[in-house]
Amino acid sequence: MLNDNGNTLQKSSQTKDILIIGLALFAMFFGSGNLIFPPDIGITDGTQWGLGFFFYFFADAGLALLGVIAINHSGGKMEQVMNLAGKAPGTLITIAVILSIGPGLAIPRNGAVTLEMGIAPAFGLDASSPVVRAVFSIVFFGLVCLLTVRPSRVVDVVGKYMTPILVIALIILIVIGVVSPQAASQPSVSDTIIKDGIFNGYQTLDLMAALFFSLIIIDNARDRGYSTEGARTAIVLKAGVISCLLLMLVYGGLAYLGSTTGMLWREEFMAGDINQAGLLMNIAHQLMGRVGAFVLALIVAFACMTTAIGLTSAAGTYFSDLSRGRVGYAAVVVIVCVVSALFCNVGLSQIISITAPILMICYPVTVLTVIESFLTGRFRNRNAYILSAAVTFLISLGTILCDSFGMSAFAILHQIPLDQFGFNWIIPAAAAFLIGSVIPGRKIGA
Repeated sequence: MLNDNGNTLQKSSQTKDILIIGLALFAMFFGSGNLIFPPDIGITDGTQWGLGFFFYFFADAGLALLGVIAINHSGGKMEQVMNLAGKAPGTLITIAVILSIGPGLAIPRNGAVTLEMGIAPAFGLDASSPVVRAVFSIVFFGLVCLLTVRPSRVVDVVGKYMTPILVIALIILIVIGVVSPQAASQPSVSDTIIKDGIFNGYQTLDLMAALFFSLIIIDNARDRGYSTEGARTAIVLKAGVISCLLLMLVYGGLAYLGSTTGMLWREEFMAGDINQAGLLMNIAHQLMGRVGAFVLALIVAFACMTTAIGLTSAAGTYFSDLSRGRVGYAAVVVIVCVVSALFCNVGLSQIISITAPILMICYPVTVLTVIESFLTGRFRNRNAYILSAAVTFLISLGTILCDSFGMSAFAILHQIPLDQFGFNWIIPAAAAFLIGSVIPGRKIGA
């Protein structure tokens, strides 16, 4: 394998690079949603937690890895994937996605989780205090800004220094919970285990994030001397597999904690008296006592900080490129951090409550374009991609208008096959793709 100067990269150096990039990618993916949703799956699904975990992992890490592969397959150019829906729609969807995983939702959510799950319980602070929220937001996003403002250092800072601490702390908590569970698992209380697992996977935003994180790690691989497309592909794919394996182990461990020790609070959790953050805090305290609060604070702080760094860097890169350099990367990073700090003061529950509608509109179209990006070599009629994306968007919009805003006229959309799994858009999208493919139109690449 050659670097930019034509020199052979040593195998030990390749292994180190793969490990650093893989750890960085894991840490970028493993943020607030990845912490709070697996224990939720465990306590709700009980003895069937493995089934819920599998579909959660599929909708989160599995699709995220597919996103990484898709961007790499497209030569590191995200527009080649998203613009399958049409240039203007693709750009609008991409902007909606980066805002969802950026300052509008995911970045401030990571800040809110750090305060409510980590810092406040460990140090006895009132997370609802406006003063505490304001001071925390300034400190947290000030650090994010400092660690992100130089794009070339993002992967090294996250992969070399922050991720090992995060992984060690997680291992300690999970091993204690596996060796000494404080309660026995109970039967599931959910009739929609598969659909709930997929929906919770949606809410992590990781497929969306993968599209942008891919640009960061591909650029980093290039900076490390992997100048050929084949060399970068090998490094990126191996790093992606490492990140997915780590996510699988951590998700499974946290879900198991929810299905065992978490049962101590099932009644309160199902009644809404304890939220997802409170559940994990109680589990950590039950397993490790007072020390558990500090271990959880460390886990939360590093998990959310690394994800916030990755998302902020992705937003900085995207909007700087979108402006064709008229707005510099550093300026976008500062703006993102300021906006995120302001939104962080809204609070965790409120942020999560507004995440779902946006996700359920943007996410299916994003999944569709990622899958279809692998079909462009065989199916080149642009109408197929545009029509299928339009149908998917309309079905997603109608579904959310029905579910979140009570517009019963759209209830018929729930009669479409696969709706019980959250995929009522798949069959209509496939039909639209086939119809579009026989309508004369421009070819991709023409």
